[in-house]
Amino acid sequence: MKTFTFPDGHISFAYPEAWTVRTALPPAGLPGMEAIVTDSAGNDLLFLGNGMTAGCAGGPVSRRVFDQAAVPGMAAPDGTEPIFGFVVESYGDGEAYFMGLSDPRSLEQGEGASSWCNLVSTANGGLSTRVLFNDPAFLNRGAARAWMATDQYAQLKALLISLTYA
Repeated sequence: MKTFTFPDGHISFAYPEAWTVRTALPPAGLPGMEAIVTDSAGNDLLFLGNGMTAGCAGGPVSRRVFDQAAVPGMAAPDGTEPIFGFVVESYGDGEAYFMGLSDPRSLEQGEGASSWCNLVSTANGGLSTRVLFNDPAFLNRGAARAWMATDQYAQLKALLISLTYA
């Protein structure tokens, strides 16, 4: 495993030796720094935005939580602890899959839940995390559950759980 630390020194994470991380400034002069994690074949797997200032807005969805776990190295300034999650949301006639860190409220399951928000509060603005899925992400929920048994899923989950704020 290797460790990546954002240039401001606040957020770091561990990732597989064969993967790489590249950074970029956000578009249109927005604040913060972006990091994209890529596997050994050059596929972009994960987006992280550090020092972001945007918020979240959404509507009601039906959410099924496939997996969730504590992220012991992260805590919001108000003491809220972000949670790792992998979910599917249904809205109208569509479905969307999300995996990353979120406020615990984005992991409420059932009808009428507020749509996923991957922005968690930090002392330097906010952290946004998003696993980059193809479109469509999965053919069905059974395929999503099967992906959870793969090395890629385990590695992405371990990376997200390893996030720390200093």
